[in-house]
Amino acid sequence: MALTRRLELFPDTARVVGSGTTSALTIAGCDLEALANQFGTPLYLYDGATLSSAADTYRSALRAHYPGQAAITYAGKAYLCTAVAQWATRNGLWVDCTGIGELELARAGGVPRERTVVHGVNKSTDDLRAALAQAGTIVVDNLTELDRLVALWPQQEDAPHPDLWLRFRPGLAVTTHAHTQTGQSRSKFGMDESELRLAAGVCQANHLPLKGLHFHLGSQLHDPIPIGQALQKMLGLMAELGADSEWVISPGGGWGVAYHEDDLPQPSIDDYVRHVAAEVVAGCGQRGLPLPRLHLEPGRSLGARAGVALYRVGTVKQSAGRRWLLLDGGLADNPRPALYAARYSALPVQAPHRPATDPAWLAGPYCESGDVIVSDLPLPDVQPGELIAIPVSGAYQLSLASNYNGARRPAVLWLEEGSARLIQVRETLHDLVRRDRRIWPAGPGPSPRAGSPNGTGGRAPGIPYVKYQALGNDYLVLDPAQAPAELSSHQVQRICDRHYGVGSDGVLLGPFEDAECDFRLRLFNPDGAEFEKSGNGLRIFARYLWDLGLVQHELFTIATPGGPVLVRVHRGGRRVTVEMGLISFDSRRIPVTGPPREVVDETLDIDGETFRYCAATIGNPHCVVLCDEVSPEIARRWGPLIERDARFPNRTNVQFMKVLDRANVQIEIWERGAGYTLASGSSSCAAAAAAHRLGLSGAEIAVHAPGGIIDIRIGPDLAITMAGAVSRVCDGLFSSEALEVEHASGI
Repeated sequence: MALTRRLELFPDTARVVGSGTTSALTIAGCDLEALANQFGTPLYLYDGATLSSAADTYRSALRAHYPGQAAITYAGKAYLCTAVAQWATRNGLWVDCTGIGELELARAGGVPRERTVVHGVNKSTDDLRAALAQAGTIVVDNLTELDRLVALWPQQEDAPHPDLWLRFRPGLAVTTHAHTQTGQSRSKFGMDESELRLAAGVCQANHLPLKGLHFHLGSQLHDPIPIGQALQKMLGLMAELGADSEWVISPGGGWGVAYHEDDLPQPSIDDYVRHVAAEVVAGCGQRGLPLPRLHLEPGRSLGARAGVALYRVGTVKQSAGRRWLLLDGGLADNPRPALYAARYSALPVQAPHRPATDPAWLAGPYCESGDVIVSDLPLPDVQPGELIAIPVSGAYQLSLASNYNGARRPAVLWLEEGSARLIQVRETLHDLVRRDRRIWPAGPGPSPRAGSPNGTGGRAPGIPYVKYQALGNDYLVLDPAQAPAELSSHQVQRICDRHYGVGSDGVLLGPFEDAECDFRLRLFNPDGAEFEKSGNGLRIFARYLWDLGLVQHELFTIATPGGPVLVRVHRGGRRVTVEMGLISFDSRRIPVTGPPREVVDETLDIDGETFRYCAATIGNPHCVVLCDEVSPEIARRWGPLIERDARFPNRTNVQFMKVLDRANVQIEIWERGAGYTLASGSSSCAAAAAAHRLGLSGAEIAVHAPGGIIDIRIGPDLAITMAGAVSRVCDGLFSSEALEVEHASGI
C-alpha cells in the first residue's frame, strides 16, 4: 500500500502522526479515534481548510484567466446544511438551491438573497413562490415553468424581482456515467434552441428580467473540451437575443475529482477554468459581444475531498477466497457505488502504514448485495473494532443519504485548526418515527423493567412532574432524565387521567438537547398520541424553563416536531410570547384531500348541515368553522364529526368561530385527540388567521376562548405571534406503580 499516494485523496490537513503501531491518521490536528468514540460511527468529517483552499483556487484561476466579471456559486445539491451555507456566505460564494427545502437551508445559513440561485427541472408552485420571495436569480428550466412564473410574478413596483436565466440543453453527450449526463439531446433538463427562443419571447412580452443563459453537461467531468463546444452554441444564442454586458453566462459545474489512487493526479481546476474562460473570451470576440459575467457552479470539486467518512469494522469474514470487512455504514449514507459504480479508496485510522496483505472488499450492514463501498483494495490485516477512513466523501453522499433498513443518518463534524464542531446531529430513534401516525390505537405498553430507575425495583420513588395552566389549557411537564425513556401512549393516558394521574390536557416531555435550537420538546395529547405543536404548550414549557433558571428575558428557540419557534418570557415568567411561525392554507400541507389549493371559504356537509370553513396549518391541522353563535354544545356535537371527516386524512383540530368585531373573535374548541378544550394556542392562531384571511379582522386580534383571552398578531407574510399568561399550579411525584400495565386477574 503506497501510503503517501493514498493520502493525496484525503483533505489538505490529513497527517499520519506517531510511528510504528502507535501511529494514527489525523485531520486538522484532530484525533479521529477520540471523535469516533465521542460522536459514534458512521461519522462524517469536513475539513474547513480544504474547502476554503478549493474556493481560493477557483477565485485565483478566474482572476488569472478571465478579464470580465466572474462569480462562484456553490452547488448545494452536493451537500448543503446550515453550516455549509454559512461557510459559503463567509467566503463570498453564491449558493444554488434546488427547491424550497434547500432554499430554507440557505436562508438558515444567512445566504443573502442576491447570492441565492434557484435551480430545478420541475419547480412546483411552492418552489417558485419561495424562490420569488428569497432568491436573487431563478434558472428557468422549461416553458411550463415560465408560464407559472408569469402568473406568480409580483405586481408591486417596489417588490424585489429576481433575475431570470434560461437553461439551455446543448445536445452534447459527455464521457461520464450515464446517470450523471445532463446536456444530451434526450436529457430531461433544459430547453433546446427553439424552446429557448420562445422562452426569451415570453420574458420580453411580460417584461421579465431575462439576464442570462445556463447549461450543464454532466457531473464528474475530466475533459473541458465539450464545455467549450456548448459555450459556442450558447454564445451564438446570446448574440441572437441581443445580450449586453449585464448578462450572465453559466456553464454550470461538474468538474471532477480523483476518488481512487488510480485516478491521481487530481484534475486541475486551473486548467478547467482557463479553458472555459478562453472559450468565452474568444466566442464573444468573434461575435462582437461584450464579456458577460461568468458564473461557475462547482460542488464536487469544492467539497468532495474536504469530506471523510469514518466507519467501525464490525466483522471480518471470508467468502470463497474474498476478504470482507463489514462496516457499520454504507449504502444508506453513501449510495454512490450502487448508483454510479463509484470507486473509492480507504485507510485504517490506526497504524495506516502497515503493509497490505491481500485485497479487501468493504461493505455495509444493509440488505442489498450492492451495499459495497470499496472493492478489491489492498489493505493490511484489519481486525473488528478498527476504524476505517474513506476519503473524498464530501459530495453527493449525505445529500443522497436515506433511512434504508431504519438507518439513522450520521453526525457531521466541522474540523478546523485542531477543533471539531458538531454541524449535524445523528438522527435518533425518535426522529425515525416522529413523522409516522398510527392507523389503529396503540395497545398497552410494557411495564417498566424491575431494577430500572422508573420500575418498581428502581432507585427513584416516583416520577417528578410540574403542572402549569395557560388560559384554560393545563399541561404536565416531565424531565426526560427522570421519566421513562420512551413514554408509551398507555403511560401518557394514565398521567392525564384524573383517576390515576393528576389530570391534564397533555404531557410535555423536555428539555432535550438540540444542535440547531436551544431546547427540544415533545408533546403528547391525553389520548397518548404525540402531536406537532401547541402554542399554549410552548408557553407553558417556556415558563418551566424560566422556573429552572435555564432562560432569561432574551429570545430563545424551541424545536418541536412541527418546526422551531422563537419564545420570550416577560413579567417574571407570568407572560410568554411565542413566534409560532408561518401559517399556511395550502391543502397539501394541512393536509386536505382534493386538488392542490388554498382552503379558504369552502363548505362542508355533515349530517344534513352545511358548514362554511377555512383550513390551515401552523405545524398541525386546523379547521376553522364560521358561526353566527358558538357554544360548548356546538363544539361537542359537531367537533368529533368534523375532526374525523374523510377530507382530513390526519384528522384535524376544529375551531367554531364567531367574529365579534375587527379586533375580537370568540371561539369554542374541539381538539384532535383531546376533545372539548377550554383554550388552545395554535387553535387561536388558526382562528385569527382565518378571520384575517377572509378580511373580517385586522392584523391584531384578541381571541376569546372559555379559558381566557389570547392576543394574536399576524405579520404581512402570515407569520403568527401569540402572547398570554402562564401560571404554575402544582408539582409532585407520580408513583411508578400507577404507570404499570394492569392485567386481568381472572377473578
